[in-house]
Formats: sequence, structure tokens, C-alpha cells
Amino acid sequence: MDIKTLITSMVELFIIIFVGYFIYKAKIVDDNFTKKFTKLVLDVTLPAMILASVLTLEERQELYDVITAIAVAAALFFVVLPGIGFFLAKLIRAKKEQIGLYTFMNAYSNVGFMGFPVIEGLCGSVGLFYAAIFNLIFNLSTYTLGIWMMNKGREDAEKFNVKRLLSPGVLLSALSIVIYFLDIKFPTVITETIESIGSITSPAAMLLIGCSLAKMDIKSVFTEVRIYPWTIIKQLIIPLLLWFPLTMIIKNELVLNVTYVLIAMPVANSAVLFATNYGGDSELAAKTTFITTLISLITVPICILAVQ
Repeated sequence: MDIKTLITSMVELFIIIFVGYFIYKAKIVDDNFTKKFTKLVLDVTLPAMILASVLTLEERQELYDVITAIAVAAALFFVVLPGIGFFLAKLIRAKKEQIGLYTFMNAYSNVGFMGFPVIEGLCGSVGLFYAAIFNLIFNLSTYTLGIWMMNKGREDAEKFNVKRLLSPGVLLSALSIVIYFLDIKFPTVITETIESIGSITSPAAMLLIGCSLAKMDIKSVFTEVRIYPWTIIKQLIIPLLLWFPLTMIIKNELVLNVTYVLIAMPVANSAVLFATNYGGDSELAAKTTFITTLISLITVPICILAVQ
């Protein structure tokens, strides 16, 4: 992986995040705008970006590599990362009612809003194709195991609802894989149009992250003492510890790099949404998302440099 390209991409993304922060603080945009804009990104531009990653592939990938990506993603999001997250929550002596949230935040990094733009800058459309596979498994896990984590210990726990899986992002991830295997070709004008719409995703997602950070009381963010050791372990130690096992399992260098970069991403924005919807500590989720997003500008390049 080209560290210079990575740092350049990260800096560009963070500049856009700060633009989002300031336009919200300056009241150029409000909550109503960000709510609708988020829906636009999740339901239109991100699915287009995922689909474009397949339509613009110049050569087909080895079936073994595709199956490996699916298997590794499933193992990570359903077993490995949740397991480590639960152990880590116990290690930092998290409150009983926060263990499920800490487990969730360790298991699910920011694959869509931040991972996709970084992968696109580092690995191009082929990398995005594999990231789309991870995104599909990611969503399957968050809306099944993730809900269970948030509900753990609650008497009014919400049952799994399959309709929550039928979002445009999940459907387009699945459709993209089908299109890939069937080798379906679209007219150039359609492909380029989808690609243009998808290209909006990266800057739009960063603006939204900036807006969400602007809603927080910055002073209160730094009062949760447990966040700091947890963040260092999640953002640095876990990716580095997983690197060697991943190199033994994944033979394709591109799939390996995509997997590693996605693990090193900060906490997913969905942690706040899930905590709010399923009775978790939404304030802790927001604080942790804020801290891990900011520190990722430093930790992600360190993780990459460490394995060069």
C-alpha cells in the first residue's frame, strides 16, 4: 500500500470533515438537511458507488479470492471482532449495561462512510468491489448479531426484523456480486452515469461526519476515561495483532490490504443510531465515534507503516 497516497487521502477526507463541522456550526445546514442528506447518501449515492465498483472492473477476479473475501468478512464480523470486543469491554471494566455497546463498536468499523473513500483512493475499483463484499456481510451482521448486542440484558428487547436488511445498500451489494458472477455488462452511458452519482459519496459522507461531530459538546467528549485505552487497543493493537493471521489466510495482496484497512477504520456511525434505537448508551457511542474518527488520522497511517 502506498503510504503517501493513504495520508493524502486521509488528509483530504479530514479537511472535508472540518468543512462539514463548520457549515453546521455556522448554521448553513441544520438537522433537517443532514437527515435528508444522510438518506440520499445511504439510499442513492453509496449504492451507486457499490454498483459502479463492479461495472468498472477491467478484469474479473479469481473465484477463490472472492470466496476468501466472503469467508473472511463473515468470520470477522460474526465471530472474531465481536469476541475480541467482548473481552476488551471486560478488560477495561466497562459497566454491565455498556458491554454490548463496546462489543458492537469494536466489531463494526466505519466501512461505508470512511472505509470506502479510503479504499477507493488506495485500491481503485477492484478494491471497492471487495469492500462491497465486506459491506454486505457487515450489514447482515449488524442487523442480526448487532441488534442482539444492543438488546443484551433488556427485557423489552426488539426481535430481529428481516425488513431491516432490505436497504438499498445491502440490496445493491448483493446485486453487485450477482452481476459480477453473471458477467452482466451495462451500456457505457449507464455505467458512467452510475459512476458519476457514486462519486458524490466520499465528499458527502465526510460532510455528514463533520455535521454529526458538530452536534456534540466537545468538552464532554473527553470525560469518559475508559474511551482512551479502549481506542488505542481498537485502533492500533487489534489491527496489528490480526495482520499476521490474515497474511496466513489471505493469499491475494489486494484482498489482504482491503481487509486490514477496514479493520483499522474508526467506529461506525451506525453505533450511535443503533444505541439510540435499541436502548444503548447513545452518548457514549457518540463520544467514542468522535474520538476514534479524529485519532484515525494518526492511527491508520501508523497501522499501514507498521506492516510495510
